[in-house]
Amino acid sequence: MKKILLLLITLMSNHLFAQTIIQRDAEIERMVKEVSADSLKLYIKTMVAFGTRNTLSTQTDAKRGIGAARNWVLSKFNEFAKQSNGRLSAIIDTTTLQPDGKRIDATTLLGNVVATLKGTDPNDNRIFIISGHLDNMRSSPTDRLGDAPGANDDGSGSAAVIECARVMSKHNFPATIIFVTVSGEEQGLLGSAFMSEKAKKENWNIVAVLNNDIMGSNNSNETNIINNTKVRVFSEGIPAYETEKV
Repeated sequence: MKKILLLLITLMSNHLFAQTIIQRDAEIERMVKEVSADSLKLYIKTMVAFGTRNTLSTQTDAKRGIGAARNWVLSKFNEFAKQSNGRLSAIIDTTTLQPDGKRIDATTLLGNVVATLKGTDPNDNRIFIISGHLDNMRSSPTDRLGDAPGANDDGSGSAAVIECARVMSKHNFPATIIFVTVSGEEQGLLGSAFMSEKAKKENWNIVAVLNNDIMGSNNSNETNIINNTKVRVFSEGIPAYETEKV
């Protein structure tokens, strides 16, 4: 009797497993296939070639520093805009930082490179943000002169943002998607704070923010697990005061 029951359970399990259907979104699959490893590599090599992308570095040199880096990102966004049927537009959104006696030692123009892909549904005011930080640093956040390649922190994340903009600008989405490489991260999240304050003031309906930082890392300090085939995703828990709205 026990053998018969075990056989029945096994047959039922196999049947249920055989009936498992994985639903895949066809357009998402197409976008994933459009991602180019060569493009990602080129983006990172270009960012490294700017020598340093410290927020306090030069903004007047055409080939070195944060100014040259953000102008290059803007040029890539504008290139992608040509394939978006007029839906993608890009700017460098700026604010002036004053010395704080800590990580900002001189008056500095901070600039976030922002590309906005307008949604196709005029009644859909949702906004999704894909971000990474363009700036980097050496051991000191005020070292604006020394080389700081920043290929991983956060050239990898910025490359992901740029590639997402390239691929997704050719597709239609009902909601608006904002691609942004922020500056001032190493000075204390100043670029993202500037953007969040603007979003709050203008009452943006932000549904999700996908922030990409050190995406090229394959070593977890917390677990010592090395795996360069998966992307780790961290998500903040829902605040208690928001649970009733879900």
